[in-house]
Amino acid sequence: MANAVSKIDALLAKSWADNRVVPARRSNDAEFCRRAWLDLAGVAPPIGEVRAFLRDTALDKREKLIDWLLRSPHYANHMASTWSDILLPVDASTAEQRDNIESLHRWLSDQFVANTPYDYFVASFLTAGGAPAIFYTTRNLEPKKVAAATSRIFLGIQLQCAQCHDHPFDRWTQDDFWSYAAFFAQIQREEENMNAGGVIIDGDSGEVTLPDSDKVVSPRFPGASEPPEKDVTNHRRRQLTIWLASRDNDYFARAAVNRVWSQLFGRGLVDPVDSMNKDNPPSHPQLLEYLTDYFVAHRFNLRTLFATIARSEAYQLSSAFSSTDRPPAESFAVMNVKTLTARQFYDSVKQNVIRQRSDVAVDQTDPQRQQFLNRMRTSDSSPSDYPHGVMQALGILNGPEVSRAIHGVQGGLLASLEAPFFDQKDKIDALFLATLSRRPTKSEAKRLEGYFAQADSPQTELQLLSDLLWTLLNTAEATVCP
Repeated sequence: MANAVSKIDALLAKSWADNRVVPARRSNDAEFCRRAWLDLAGVAPPIGEVRAFLRDTALDKREKLIDWLLRSPHYANHMASTWSDILLPVDASTAEQRDNIESLHRWLSDQFVANTPYDYFVASFLTAGGAPAIFYTTRNLEPKKVAAATSRIFLGIQLQCAQCHDHPFDRWTQDDFWSYAAFFAQIQREEENMNAGGVIIDGDSGEVTLPDSDKVVSPRFPGASEPPEKDVTNHRRRQLTIWLASRDNDYFARAAVNRVWSQLFGRGLVDPVDSMNKDNPPSHPQLLEYLTDYFVAHRFNLRTLFATIARSEAYQLSSAFSSTDRPPAESFAVMNVKTLTARQFYDSVKQNVIRQRSDVAVDQTDPQRQQFLNRMRTSDSSPSDYPHGVMQALGILNGPEVSRAIHGVQGGLLASLEAPFFDQKDKIDALFLATLSRRPTKSEAKRLEGYFAQADSPQTELQLLSDLLWTLLNTAEATVCP
């Protein structure tokens, strides 16, 4: 792994030198701790974890944190949620689908707990008939919809752009799209399980035809000139999954590497991640090729890929840049600020402010959480966009439970700070660590010293602390991964 990290650093350093780009300074420990937790665990670090990390003087504490997070239940839960969002249409989250979505989440979580190799994970997903069935049923088992989704998610190409005519910007023809869709032409829902969300099987019949014609299109892999050899079981989806991870497929491993890079840096080496076409080349082609080969050589081990990239110097860089000449986002010479997903924001507030923490997984059935996620769900936002205002988010969060926590009436962070062994500085530090994963700066501490000077009773101090907590939750800093 050390050699791979050095190679990543060398390729990026050469690119910065060639383009006369001055990289940002290294991130401080608080900034890195918040970033690693949000990227790898999906939630901001608990107060105690930030304090412990800041106290730790070990030179390899960042590497240890990365490894610990990647083996924690938080990682599996976060990856399951992330992949649920990737796999399911935006409108899939309905009351009728709740049980099926939870079933998919458990199935995905099991894959990441076991660190299932990515090629096996995708093959199992595409050919499974149980929990992953929602991927097909939410697309009405239509071959064209399933083909569009699988090519975008697992190959990083917008093959559906050739659905009605040849792709305007890439090599793909209309025949390419429909011959790929033919791999899903025989999927059907097993009648015995129609009322249980469905079990997907492969039937003996079913074909696709070119639009406005009677021409039947046979299954063919994208870019191949001839159809594949017929599968002995006539299982078209199995044929496809075998090809996906084969050396003949130039897209599968590249798309996976690009998606992991995007999760850590807020944008891919090819950006957007599902537009890997000739008119959208990678910003660092040698780096993408190297990481792709590395991923394949390490048997599609996602955990190893995350650990390797997260150890790179680029991932250690700060998102702050003092000069006005900020390096371009695609240079990765300064960390791109990533907006928290609705899930990350809600779970972080619930863990650190409401103080309902779980070391296993968040409660996927929490109705208030689900209401928040449904309201904040959007189909076209990127990690660097915030589609809704912070006040709107907090307005949704302001149910009875959150209100009690913020106002210190019962439970929550503020109530815990009433303990007599906390002085005023301790209390202010705790609020900053809970919301921003850092202590206040010297200038902030100076201003707050004057602010709290007006506290003439424990009740007044509690109200001031409540106001400060509300203010911190309203800041843009509370809604981003630095």
